[in-house]
Amino acid sequence: MAGTFDSVETTIDFSLRLFRYLRKNGIQLGTFQTIACTRAILSLRAVNHTRLMWIYRITLINRKEDLFHLKQLFELLLESYLSSAADAQNDIDEPEKDQVITVKRREGTDESSSGEDDEELAEIEGYSVAEVDHHKDFRYMPEEEYPAILAVLEQIAKKYVSAARRKTKLAKRGGIIDLRSSVRDSAKFDGEIINWHYKKKLLTHTRLVIVVDVSGSMEVYSRFLLNFLFFLNQNRHFNVEVLVFSTTLQPLTEYFRMKNFHAMLDAVSLHFSGWSGGTKIGACLKELVDSYGSLVTSKSVVVVMSDGWDTGEVDVLDHAMAKISNRAKSVVWINPLKGDANYEPLALGMATARPYCDEFISGHSVESLREFAQLFSA
Repeated sequence: MAGTFDSVETTIDFSLRLFRYLRKNGIQLGTFQTIACTRAILSLRAVNHTRLMWIYRITLINRKEDLFHLKQLFELLLESYLSSAADAQNDIDEPEKDQVITVKRREGTDESSSGEDDEELAEIEGYSVAEVDHHKDFRYMPEEEYPAILAVLEQIAKKYVSAARRKTKLAKRGGIIDLRSSVRDSAKFDGEIINWHYKKKLLTHTRLVIVVDVSGSMEVYSRFLLNFLFFLNQNRHFNVEVLVFSTTLQPLTEYFRMKNFHAMLDAVSLHFSGWSGGTKIGACLKELVDSYGSLVTSKSVVVVMSDGWDTGEVDVLDHAMAKISNRAKSVVWINPLKGDANYEPLALGMATARPYCDEFISGHSVESLREFAQLFSA
């Protein structure tokens, strides 16, 4: 890391690029932090790489686990920046085309991604996710892109797995300064604040009941959603109950405790023969209410993923949806066909269920699954 830039202007140009890469790799970075960092560089006329790293550590890092990624990104960007500067010394200030920076994430850290750009430059286990089209329909994604898509979905799951509530509790260190407690404690020391007290927000333990259609017309979409739910379930702050259906209903929650998704699917296939079969939505939702009614409560968000093509009786579907709507906190329906701008819910099953749904989303792409995650993290 030893070395220096030729001027403060070059240092600022490098730092602005670093800010962008940090954000795109999931490190939360506020505007005031970047301003403070820039001012520190200008005040100290910093051009030495080691000194710069100390400034970045002090002004940009909020969490201990982010320091690892700062060091890694700094070194990768520095190598790329110096090589490009050697090729075009007279064009330092001219914007260059974004380059993909490869970052191997360290296991055992609780990372969250920014999720604010479609061109996220993070990379997980060797799969580049920078070129994944977040708006492209899963049906048209080539199989060689599946690992990169799943890497993006895992990032989204880590970010939206739990939401902070207004309610807070005392914390030993970090978090928000509890000014009231700190001032109250200062009475022991003649009004001087000796010990700062902290508090942090509690996490919302969201409970979702997900019912996924795995019939033939839904096979591609259901696999991506199940993968996404598998990632969500890895975090113990999140409570998810998953059931799949075609002509019958099968709970998957116990299988989601397995560490490998493909092993989980293999185990399920031994006990559930309805993959890629027909669809009886009404009968399966009726079974959900009758046999698994304890899952559907006033604290549950019930999510149904199906294209609405029902070969069963419409009256059964109508009665089942009415009961679910009355019991649950809210009902979300995910229909991949909604991804088509010209789609209208004209199928008899979808037309019957639609009035009972609080939210109606597509779930046909990475971006639509991000929108789904935002529903229960807001």
